[in-house]
Amino acid sequence: MAEDLPIRKEITRDLLDRLISPVRHVREGAVEALAVSTEDEDWRPNELIRQGGINIITGLLHEENTHIVGSALDIIIAIAAAGEEEALITGGVIERLDQLQNHKDPLMRKKAQEALWLLVPEVEDAVTSKPQDDY
Repeated sequence: MAEDLPIRKEITRDLLDRLISPVRHVREGAVEALAVSTEDEDWRPNELIRQGGINIITGLLHEENTHIVGSALDIIIAIAAAGEEEALITGGVIERLDQLQNHKDPLMRKKAQEALWLLVPEVEDAVTSKPQDDY
């Protein structure tokens, strides 16, 4: 596994560089490849986070292309599921996810809600009883 580290760093850097390409189909291919890689049971977001990937992926949430937005959401969901919620929160993802709840595509809304749930789970109302006054 240790011998894979330099290769993983290079692949991550290459994909992140492609995610900021001015060419839409290059961005689309890169984000889809990264989203598919998150399905690997050995995938960890550490290198992606270390190389500034959260800011890049968050930027993709502004795209008009739903394939790009959907794949970016899949990556965000995978990062949150891997226990890196704090990196996403400090990266400003929540504000953009909130905006996506009004997306025209119902699948994008659903994925945004799933990501938000992982980042800010709803806390059930705690019922507290007031102690009875003894007079």
